[in-house]
This record gives sequence, C-alpha cells and structure tokens, in this order.
Amino acid sequence: MDLKHACERCHAVLSDDGPAYLCAQETTFCPTCYRRLAFTCPNCSGELVRRPRPGRRTPPVPRPASAPEGSVEVRAATVADLDAVAPLFDAYRQFYEQPSDLAAARRFLEDRLSRHESRVWVAEDGGTAVGFVQLYPLFSSVSLGPVYVLNDLFVGRRSRGRGVASRLLEAAREGGRASGAHYLELSTAVDNHARRLYESHGWTLDREFLHYELPLRDR
Repeated sequence: MDLKHACERCHAVLSDDGPAYLCAQETTFCPTCYRRLAFTCPNCSGELVRRPRPGRRTPPVPRPASAPEGSVEVRAATVADLDAVAPLFDAYRQFYEQPSDLAAARRFLEDRLSRHESRVWVAEDGGTAVGFVQLYPLFSSVSLGPVYVLNDLFVGRRSRGRGVASRLLEAAREGGRASGAHYLELSTAVDNHARRLYESHGWTLDREFLHYELPLRDR
C-alpha cells in the first residue's frame, strides 16, 4: 500500500502511524473529514475504513487455560475500585489513539463516579479487573424519560474471546432497565468488529437518523 501523507479533502498532514481512513481506491482522509463525509468517499461512494498501520503487528497473547467464562464476575463499580478500573480505562483510551495518562484517567473516573455522573460495571476474574462498561445518563424529550449512552466498553487482551464483553453488555442492559431508563444508545466506528456483538445482544442499527458533532476545541 502506498501511504498518502495528506488528506484528500483538507490537505491536513497524515503521519504514517497516525489515524487515517481510506476507500477501496486508497483515497485517504483525516479523522475530521472522515466524520464530516459520513464515512463515505465522495469520489467513489465507497465506505471509508481505518488505514492499517505499517509495521505494527501485535503478537498474539496466550489466554490462561485455567480461566473459564464462569469464573468471571460482573458487579457495579464504586470509587473504591478506581485503582483497578483506571488502568483498563487508560488502555481503552489508547485504543482510540490517545496517549497513555493513567493519572488523568483515574481523575476522570473519580469525578464521574463521585458526582454520580456515570455508572460503571467491572468484570473481575479471580479478583482481578479484566473489563468494564460505562454508561452516561441523558434524557429524551421525545419519550419523556431517562436514557443512557453506552460510551465505553473494554476488555483486556488476555480476557477476550471468553464472553466477558457479553457479560458486561448484559449488566448494562439490566442496570439501565432497573433504573427506569427508556433505552440505551451507543455509537461506534463503522469498521468496529464489535458491531456484530452489539447486534447479537439486540442492539439495532439506526437507519433513520444521522449523528453529527460540533468540535468546540482545537484537536
């Protein structure tokens, strides 16, 4: 693949290992234009997907043989769980191209939990945190009731493929239902393989409304 070093639309500089999106014809766009184009190439009308990073193959991580799915427990997290959940939250942010900052990740979670501005469930295997899901509360003017945004879902590499994410999604659903929420909603990248997981748990793709965002700070 011949890596392009500038966005086709706005001509922003693209680094070889930075985030970029391309179509089947390898027309390449920066993340901002990717969103503004609604994930579709204006030249060929093909879907835009994340560009692979050159020379960054992650070696497989062996999964512990003595860790069956039934050993994982999911429970609501509190401020007392910050030291366990913060490293997972930091790893989650790194997955979305953010630099590691464990202290900032811990402060952010502490603010959300202590102010009751989010609800977090943590998955534990033998007392070790291996995954989490975080919901943010909102209200719907149409349904006249509370809703939750499933904003964060993450499972550590060593615990993937064992149904942990499914357990966390079930906890989020039951937690939302118990709190009286009318529904849960989420948004995810069009090339995120987790889409199949969401759909297997009853989540449906919204084909009626488009999602917009308005940046309010320099990136």
